[in-house]
Amino acid sequence: MNHFLTIPINENGIITDGRIGAELQTAAVMPFDFTDLFIYSHGWWNSAVDAAGAYNAFSLGMAGSLLAIAGAGSAAALALGIHWPSMLSEDQNSVANFFEAASFYSMQMRADSVGEHGAYALLRLFLEARAEAGLAAPVRFHLIGHSFGCRVVLSALQTLAQDDQTLSLARDSGSIFNLMLLQAAADADSLDPGARYGDVLGRIPHLRLLATTSERDLALHQWYPAAQRIAHLFSPEVDALGATGPQGISATDVDCRIALNKGAVAIPAGDFVLADLTPLHDAYLQDWINAGNAGNWGGQHSDIFHDELYQLLARFISPSADSL
Repeated sequence: MNHFLTIPINENGIITDGRIGAELQTAAVMPFDFTDLFIYSHGWWNSAVDAAGAYNAFSLGMAGSLLAIAGAGSAAALALGIHWPSMLSEDQNSVANFFEAASFYSMQMRADSVGEHGAYALLRLFLEARAEAGLAAPVRFHLIGHSFGCRVVLSALQTLAQDDQTLSLARDSGSIFNLMLLQAAADADSLDPGARYGDVLGRIPHLRLLATTSERDLALHQWYPAAQRIAHLFSPEVDALGATGPQGISATDVDCRIALNKGAVAIPAGDFVLADLTPLHDAYLQDWINAGNAGNWGGQHSDIFHDELYQLLARFISPSADSL
């Protein structure tokens, strides 16, 4: 049994669907008893229509790969797609959108707020509902973010890591956290102790992390450092996690590096997997151009809808599939 819900969250991180708390409590217990919870977050510059289309395509691709792997996935999966206001205006004809490129700093702060308050609340509500119902089966949380959406899921986990009461619910239930960061628009050293998400690696129980990079991602290689330099005039230039992978102390935590190729099955192994999408992007470059993306200022930053990537994520979520 699988269901997909869309969760609207405003710019302050407040969930605007007043019924979602009750709905999550219902989903967490019998007769539903969902034990796999997927949380998706889109990135910057996405309207509600764009986000819905991306979630539909990506979630179906993921589901197909999970079903294709014997023993993978779960018969009781609930997927939550977060929509947060990542544009100055949802009106495509609004004059405000001419200034969208200048909203980089405010939008990354908004993504953090959405994760810290809204996305974190989803984790807490689900854990509390199962604890109150006396359900002991562990929950597998699968958090997937793209671009600034990675900040949303990272902030949610950072808040969880600092909340001892909710964190104890996760530990006591044996919950598992699979974190997947697709072309993360976050600082490359932000997972280091003392940094913005510095408690995630050390405090979240049973955490596994997969992050992707690509040399063909112009948004992160060129524009992210430039925008950070403008936002922080007196700070050194900062690389993006989705451009270089982790830097600093957290770089030593990577225990599996994969180059993803067209038509190949990549086998992730370890608790921190770094996947280079450059070969995949090179192989699909002509398809990407034919789809009308030539001259795209972000390069292949959003070129993530590929079976090879779905399969990689499915195998990461279900380590038992590695031996098949």
